[in-house]
Amino acid sequence: MMLAKIAAILMLVWFFQTAKEQEENPFKWMIIGLVGYWLVWWIVTLAVANPLLNSMPNGSWKVLSVIRHLPAIAAILAAVLVRKKLLADVKKTLE
Repeated sequence: MMLAKIAAILMLVWFFQTAKEQEENPFKWMIIGLVGYWLVWWIVTLAVANPLLNSMPNGSWKVLSVIRHLPAIAAILAAVLVRKKLLADVKKTLE
């Protein structure tokens, strides 16, 4: 859970800085990034991580630890893709 919180804060700063560099509205980018991050985190938590954790009550602590971090990892990947899409949109409007 701590990884998800730290990653969300870093993602907000990253989106804010990128938007400023692109001369875009940084708060709009932060909200878009946060919604993308948050949605993917919740979807993966509810659809993947929780069912896996419930099905392995006596599993290895290493496996359980990886499963607990899956939502944060998926959300980070989603944030990277959202940022890439926003940058592509900016580039398209400049052409």
